[in-house]
Amino acid sequence: MLGNFETKLDADAMARALRAVADPARVRLLRLCADRPTSVSELAAATSDSEPNVSRHLKQLALVGLLRRVRRGQRVEYLPVSEAGFAADLIGLLLQRFSPDDSGLREARARLRAIEAGARSNLRGSAADWVVAGRFGRNVKAALGAAFERDVAGASVLVRSQHREVLETLLASRPSAPVVTLRAESKPEKNVLQAWLEAEGLRAEVLTTGEVRKGRSFDVCLESPLAEELRDPAQLTAMLQRCRAQLVAGGVLWCVVPYELLEDDPSPLLRLRALLGESGIDCTLLSPVEAEGRHVVLARGLLRSGAVTALPNRSVATPNHQASPVPA
Repeated sequence: MLGNFETKLDADAMARALRAVADPARVRLLRLCADRPTSVSELAAATSDSEPNVSRHLKQLALVGLLRRVRRGQRVEYLPVSEAGFAADLIGLLLQRFSPDDSGLREARARLRAIEAGARSNLRGSAADWVVAGRFGRNVKAALGAAFERDVAGASVLVRSQHREVLETLLASRPSAPVVTLRAESKPEKNVLQAWLEAEGLRAEVLTTGEVRKGRSFDVCLESPLAEELRDPAQLTAMLQRCRAQLVAGGVLWCVVPYELLEDDPSPLLRLRALLGESGIDCTLLSPVEAEGRHVVLARGLLRSGAVTALPNRSVATPNHQASPVPA
């Protein structure tokens, strides 16, 4: 039998443990660590949270005895305690009752599988960025709007995007669903995307850039590349020319362009319209999008019949339509 003082200590310890799991974010982190030992950086990427926040949550779970910290070389991993006792009993109850259909858990697991696929392929940098969700992706999806939905209905669509919200919109089952091909820059990235699709139960063809170039044409192209893929105007011009070659006559291009690439021009939006025109694409919409410290312009254009590579005259007319900025 325990004395009153020992009973009070045990009650306090149990109360602290219960308070620690009274936060949905911490329960998901506990579940993810139970799947396999996981690091702070991986959990931050999986949950779209900052590393300091994730570290604080893990520290709280460790302080009450629910997680233990293990160092493997330079890597520090977290995993649930295994010793018998109240902590192990509580973990077992939580894991048994946690629904696998929890949206936050499904998203985090899918991202961790993508990170694992990238690690198996020795892919660094961009692999950790696929596939992400967040306010920026939601704003891009909102800016695409009903016009994009009409463009892709029943169409063949080539997509490069890291934003989960955009991809899920395209891949959702519905009448007149598009036939979607996801473009990867490399075979390792292709493996990452295929792992994500499999984890989510979604279906789409995944091709590398080299595979796409083998004479295929699409009704719609959506280009929302990673930030490092568009760092100078030459890369933007190359992207527009590639898209032109991949579209059928009268095809539709949607592209997301970093605003900083256009800032040297007195009229950045007119400059983008001019670049599209020089690639044989008639711009029909320009929409600024801003969130999470990123500023981009979403453009829509139609491929002209018999489009040429460049036009000598770089002057442009005033846009016919410019959408309002999407609120961050």
